Amino acid sequence: MIIALTVFLGALFWFTFFVHSKIQAYEEKKGTVNGTYVNVRTGAGTSNSKLTYLGKNVQLNVGDTVTIIGESNAADGSMWYKVKFNYSNVELTGYMHSAYVDAETTVYTNDQDFEKYLTSQGFPESYKAKLRLLHQKYPKWVFLADQLSYDWQEVIASESQIGRSLVSKNSISSWKSLAAGSYNWTTGQWATFDGGSWVAASEEYISYCMDPRNFLDEKYIFQFELLSFNAATHKEENVKKLLVNSFMENGESVAGKTYSATFMEAAAQSGVSPYHLASRVIQEVGYSGTTGGVTGHYAPSTGNVYNNLYNFYNIGAYAASGRGAVENGLIYASKTDEDTLRPWNTKYKAIVGGAIYIGKGYINIGQDTIYYEKFDLVGTPYTHQYMTNVQAPKSEASKMANAYTEEMKQEIGIVFKIPVYKNMPSETCTCPTVDGSPNNVLENITVNGYSLTPTFNKFTLNYDLVVPNNVSTIGISATALDSAAKISGTGNISLKVGMNTVNIVVTAGNGDKRTYTINVVRNAGTTPVEPPTQATTKEPVTTTPPPTTTKEPTTTQPPANQPQYSTTYRKLDDTYLTGLAPGTTAEQVKASFTLKHCSVALYKANGSLLSSGRVGSGTVVKITNASGGVLKQYTCLIYGDINGDGNIDLVDMLYQKRHILKISTLSGVQLLSGDINKKGGIDLVDMLYIKRHILGIGSISQ
Repeated sequence: MIIALTVFLGALFWFTFFVHSKIQAYEEKKGTVNGTYVNVRTGAGTSNSKLTYLGKNVQLNVGDTVTIIGESNAADGSMWYKVKFNYSNVELTGYMHSAYVDAETTVYTNDQDFEKYLTSQGFPESYKAKLRLLHQKYPKWVFLADQLSYDWQEVIASESQIGRSLVSKNSISSWKSLAAGSYNWTTGQWATFDGGSWVAASEEYISYCMDPRNFLDEKYIFQFELLSFNAATHKEENVKKLLVNSFMENGESVAGKTYSATFMEAAAQSGVSPYHLASRVIQEVGYSGTTGGVTGHYAPSTGNVYNNLYNFYNIGAYAASGRGAVENGLIYASKTDEDTLRPWNTKYKAIVGGAIYIGKGYINIGQDTIYYEKFDLVGTPYTHQYMTNVQAPKSEASKMANAYTEEMKQEIGIVFKIPVYKNMPSETCTCPTVDGSPNNVLENITVNGYSLTPTFNKFTLNYDLVVPNNVSTIGISATALDSAAKISGTGNISLKVGMNTVNIVVTAGNGDKRTYTINVVRNAGTTPVEPPTQATTKEPVTTTPPPTTTKEPTTTQPPANQPQYSTTYRKLDDTYLTGLAPGTTAEQVKASFTLKHCSVALYKANGSLLSSGRVGSGTVVKITNASGGVLKQYTCLIYGDINGDGNIDLVDMLYQKRHILKISTLSGVQLLSGDINKKGGIDLVDMLYIKRHILGIGSISQ
C-alpha cells in the first residue's frame, strides 16, 4: 500500500508539474482586432464586467493590435483570449472573444540584407525593432529614412507656439497646454481657436504625436506614405471603400460622375493620391457632410449668405477678421484663380481644383506625406501647415491604411518616408494620460496679523516674514482658485526661534502639485518687534536669524519718508520692463506702479517727456524722489517693436532683415526686441514671428 501510494503521489506530482508547465509555456502571439467598438472584459464571458480606464469603458477597433497571453473557455464554451495591449500609452490586460481577434504568430527571422539596408539608411536602433516586424509581414514595403537637419527640442518648441498645434477642447487635460496665453488660471478655462472647438496642445502631447517611433505599425505608418499619385496602385474600388458611411457613399452625381470617380480624376490632374484626397475631405468636413463648406448654402451670423460655393478641403478656412472658419473658407472659394479652377461654384471644381491646390502647395514641393503636411519642415519651417489639429496625421493614417486590402499590402511596394531628427531622445516619447483640472494656483495666502514680503501674487512662490520673539504660533490660511484643489500646510504653525520654513502645497485635480514657501524668522530675545504694516517694495530676500547674544535685539525702522516703489510689469536684468503688450499707453505704465514718497515719469528715446500716448521699445521710465533725484531708471522692451513706435509691423521686419544681412546692425534694446525667440540673436525664425503676427495667425509672447 505504501509503495502504491508513493507511486500515485509521484505520478500526481509529475502530472501537476506537467500541467503547470504547459500553462506557463503558453506561446504568446500577436492579434489584430477585426471589429468596431469591441468591449474588453475582466474575465472570459459576457457575464464579467467591462474593463474600464479613467471611468470609461475600454473599447478596441479594427486594426488595433493586442498580444494574446492566454486562452479560456466561457461558461457557454466559447473561446476567449486573455490579451494585453497599450491603451492611451498604458498597458492594460483583459479578455476578448476570439471571434473579434485575428491571431497570428509573428517571429522575426533575421534578414541580413534588410539589416544592412536599415543601417545604410541611418535608422536609429530605436526605430529598427518595429520596422523589422513590418518587413517580416510586408517584405515589399520600402522604408526611407528622411535625415533632417532640425534639432528635436527646437522642433518641439516651435510646434508648441500657441495656436500652431491644437487638440479638441474636450481632450483630457494633459493633452492641453498650460503655457502663457493658452490657459486662464483665474477662470480655469483654456483659450479657444478656430471657431471655439480647439485649444493649444501641450508640449508633452505634441512630442508624442511628432515622434515617428510611436506610429511604426501597419496602421499608423501610413502617415508617412508618399502621397504622389500612382495609377498602378491607386484604384477607384478602394476609394469607394474609403467613402463608406460618409455623405459621399451614395454615388451622388458630381458633374455627371460619382464621388469616387471624381477623386480619381482629381488625383490624375493634381498628382496626389486619391486615397489621401478622400480621407482629407472626411477629416475636414466629417462623415455627415452638413457643414456649409459642402452643402452649397451657408448663412453665418455675420449676415452674409453664401450660395453655390464649395470648399471640400477647407482650404483657407480659419477664424479671422471677426469671421468663422467656414465663412473665410467660402470667401477663399469665391476668388478667381484659373490654375485651381476657382471660383469653386460646383462640387466638381471644388474637389478637383482643391486637389490641384494641395498638389502644388504641398505634395509637389516636398510636404509629400500626411505627417509633413501638418509638421512643415520645408523651406521656412512651421509656416506652411495644412492643418493645426495635432492628431490629424494619426487619424488620417488610419483611413489611408483601410484603403488598401491585405492582398494589396502584400503585393505593392508601398514607400514610406520616415523622419529622423537630430538629438532625438533615446526613449520613445510617451502619450500623457492624466486627466482632471490642472489648476493648483492659490488665490490668496493670509497670515493672521501680518503681511508677507513681497505682497502676495498667485505666481510668486517664495515669501518672507519676521515676527517678534514672543510669537510662538502663527495662523496661516489660503484659498485656491479652483475649489476642487486640495491645500495642505496651513493652520496654526508652531515657530522655533530663528528660521522656520512653511510649505503650502496645492494639489490639483489631476495630481499636479505647486508649493508656496514662507520663510518665517522668529526673532531671538524678548524685545517686541512690530509687524510690518505693508510689504516692502524691494526684491524678496531670505532673512537669516541673528546669532544668540546676551544683548537684547533692536529693530531698525526705515526713515519715515523713505521712497518705496513697485510695478506689476516684469523686470529683465533689473534694467528693462517687459510684459508690455503692443499699444500699451504711458497712462497704463504709470498706473502699474505703486509709489510712496516718490514719483514716476516717462520719456521718449530722444529725452522728451511722454505724458500720454503709446509707449514703445526704448521708452524710458524714471522713478524720482521728492527733490527730483533719480532713484531708478527702466527701459521699456516690447518684443517685435524694434523701431520703438509701439506697433509691430513690416517696418520692424525690415530692421530684422537689414540686421541679418549686416546692412545695419542693431544693438541695445533694438537687438533685444528683435530677438523674439530669445535665442541670443536675430534670425529668420524671428522674422517669421513678426510675419505671423501681422497676418493674424500667430502672436508674440511678451
